[in-house]
Amino acid sequence: MKKKYIAASLAALCAAGGAMTVHAEDMPVYTLDQVVVTANREPEKVIDSNADISVVTAKDIEANHYKSVADAVKQVPGVVIATRGSSSQTYFSDPITINGSTNVVVMVDGMRVNTNGLMGTHSQLGILTNMDSVDHIEVLKGSASTLYGSDAAGGVINIITKKPTDGKVHTTLDLSRASFDGEKYGLYNEGNKDGFFWTIEANKQIQGNFKDGWGRHVINHLNAESFAGKIGYDLGNDSSVTLSYEKYNADYTRPDYGSNDPTKDFGKKDSDRIALQYNARINDRLTNRLSMYQNRYHLQDDYNNAGSSGTTDLRLKTRGISDQLTYTMEGQTIIGGFDLYQDSVPYYAEVAGMQGKHATNLGFYVQDKWDINDRWNVTPGVRVEHNTDYGTRTTPSLTVGYKISDNTNYYASYKKFFNAPSLMQIYYDNYHTIPNPDLDPEEGYTVELGANHIFDDTLSGNISVYRQFAKNLISWGYSSKGTQYLNTGKTINTGVNMSLTKKFSDHLSGTLGYSYFDGDIRNDSRVYMPKHELNVGLNYADKKFDAYINGRGVMDRYTSTKSSYGVSESKTMKDYSSFWVWDIGADYKITKEATIYARVNNVFDQFYTNIGSSSPSYGPSGTWFAAPGRNYEVGMQYRF
Repeated sequence: MKKKYIAASLAALCAAGGAMTVHAEDMPVYTLDQVVVTANREPEKVIDSNADISVVTAKDIEANHYKSVADAVKQVPGVVIATRGSSSQTYFSDPITINGSTNVVVMVDGMRVNTNGLMGTHSQLGILTNMDSVDHIEVLKGSASTLYGSDAAGGVINIITKKPTDGKVHTTLDLSRASFDGEKYGLYNEGNKDGFFWTIEANKQIQGNFKDGWGRHVINHLNAESFAGKIGYDLGNDSSVTLSYEKYNADYTRPDYGSNDPTKDFGKKDSDRIALQYNARINDRLTNRLSMYQNRYHLQDDYNNAGSSGTTDLRLKTRGISDQLTYTMEGQTIIGGFDLYQDSVPYYAEVAGMQGKHATNLGFYVQDKWDINDRWNVTPGVRVEHNTDYGTRTTPSLTVGYKISDNTNYYASYKKFFNAPSLMQIYYDNYHTIPNPDLDPEEGYTVELGANHIFDDTLSGNISVYRQFAKNLISWGYSSKGTQYLNTGKTINTGVNMSLTKKFSDHLSGTLGYSYFDGDIRNDSRVYMPKHELNVGLNYADKKFDAYINGRGVMDRYTSTKSSYGVSESKTMKDYSSFWVWDIGADYKITKEATIYARVNNVFDQFYTNIGSSSPSYGPSGTWFAAPGRNYEVGMQYRF
């Protein structure tokens, strides 16, 4: 039955590809004409990028009213957000995987925001809630260690913020109410005057306890505030200097251990980021980008049970500087630079062994994209990176592109990576886990074949097939010394990502995505990768009325063949390994300035979870973190 279910879904995907559409002026996810910078650190169209890259635009964010970056990227094929509960804000960590790997680099305007030292993830996408100031989000799927660092084995998420250019000042107010005592208040202002440009954003979100698809009440409370400000000055000749600051603060309540647990755990998050960036066009061929940044993160989880094994009071800090030179000439683009950043743990109340620990990474990279002729191009690259704990490593890469025409591009790539163990994996000494300073870094390589194609003026799409080999896989488990993070051997992951965008009329638009994954998920036994996932989107847009339908189908979600306790998985895991979740929404423009909107999430009240437990004794009625059931939101935006 599962095979028939999958076959029917794929048939629907192919059939819909010939019937669904793209609104010409909206540039939705997967559009190949979108200009991106993440694939090669240089502006180019998606179709020319020789990489598997998807784009979530400002129009997508506005139409779907995404509340965080985590919400925005979960529809991208190959991306899995393992959210506990109602959002990525009401738990201390929600792992993210790209192409089956949790080693993902997250950036804002090309500057790192990863948090080395936090359990479960290096990427706090849930606290990135200032969405009005986001121009677009680029998701690069596949190893990118040469350009972005040793921990980019899975891929890169680069959030590009807005740079106002129209010489005017605009302000937007956003108010909404939602199910489960939800409230949202937002203020956004942008402008460009006399060479100065700026964006200012402030948001407040409130959530209460929710009901899952079985109608059970789940402990969940959030009171979050965020602020983002950016000011810059145009120096002329495509040069500018920009200073940005971002702040997030939240109080939350979550269940102690799974949705069905009535015990309340209280938590707090407090983070800020400050960055200075200088872009200079030195001459017609040479440009330079210099970036300096500092990220700070403070987590207090389960603080109401002081002294218990689950209590956390943790402070993390990252400081970094990077510089990049880009030299272009006819048929060739050479990129080179360095990244220097230090992750540190200034304070960890419960784990004395981690307090004061730090890791410094210094990397030098160079890449040369060379057009051999009108059709063939080759891009060799190499990165030399030094880690204070694991010495110096080299990660070369090679990509070959073959562009048959302006509408068709094929590529093949080989990229090496190594992932140094995190500070948490090396030094964590709490909750029945002991440190392991003898861990080896994960090492391996990824090979990828892909194609981008514009079939005609109404249909475009892309496909990529990858295979990743890794050794020294790091997993939590048992040794003769006790429970600790261990090197558990080799793994091979294989997958496919596909997407289609099709124009049907001037108003109707649609996107379709499919991802397949086959591999070993021992990296994090609590992240349940779907073997197959379908993402379907249908949009209608005219001058006053916009509407959308989004569907996500998960089929044959992986569960460990053996749990971390060494016994077989439970039947209850298999019973909920496949599901569909549908969301709908609409906007109506009352006046030129005012818009009202409404949306319904999980229309059919589906019971499901984005993350479960590896223990067979834990079923949906126990320690699963169930997602919310059917819920509503209505709101108004006023722009002047």
